[in-house]
Amino acid sequence: MSAGKTPTFSPFATRGFTLLELALVLVALGVLTLFASSAFSGSNQKQVRQQSSAEAEVAREAIRYFVLANKRLPCPDIDNNGYEDCVGGQERGFLPYLNLGLTENVSNRMRYAVYRNSGDNDVTRLVERTGDAENTPDYMGYGDTLAALELIQPFPVNPAHIHVAGIDAAGVSTCDNGSHPAFLLIVPNQDQDADDNPFDGVNVSGNCFANPLQPFAWNYDDFVATESLTALMGWLTRHINP
Repeated sequence: MSAGKTPTFSPFATRGFTLLELALVLVALGVLTLFASSAFSGSNQKQVRQQSSAEAEVAREAIRYFVLANKRLPCPDIDNNGYEDCVGGQERGFLPYLNLGLTENVSNRMRYAVYRNSGDNDVTRLVERTGDAENTPDYMGYGDTLAALELIQPFPVNPAHIHVAGIDAAGVSTCDNGSHPAFLLIVPNQDQDADDNPFDGVNVSGNCFANPLQPFAWNYDDFVATESLTALMGWLTRHINP
């Protein structure tokens, strides 16, 4: 060894990494990356659900107060201009956010569906149903609204009307069973199923909508909120007779 030079030591001086050791290192890095990705994905999904839930709750309250003020439920917005369209008896469309006093934001893309019986039993119509005489206090009053809601039978499912799907053991919505709500809301997020439609799965078309308990997945991330008949009738009754 020449004078004045400090000897150096390298762990690779005596031997190199074997293929097995390199493979083990790569596997370990892959597992760590997977855990980090899963943790981020889970946190992101939680944030999306919380935001969607908050947006749906604002819309739900606006619909309830619309019923309180107008003694009927709003019709869906068919052409997505912010206003309800009551002609034709359609049960699904977009949220009529301008009729509800809401601003655009997510409201102009949120799906809204309402159960509508035919004729005078349509819950979106203000009709005298309880036999009160004209010009009396209860003529076309809240009793008529409640009477229309009571005519809706949640079970069994009638496929001709909007309904929320049941959910199977795997956590997937099944339209073979389920129930009829008074109304429901769907907040879209990403186009997870890549069909150029912001809504995923059964929420794209038809009268069946995904169960609120269906978890997010690689092909589904809609948030569904339902208002049951009993919940709406109970809320309305409490606010009519505080």
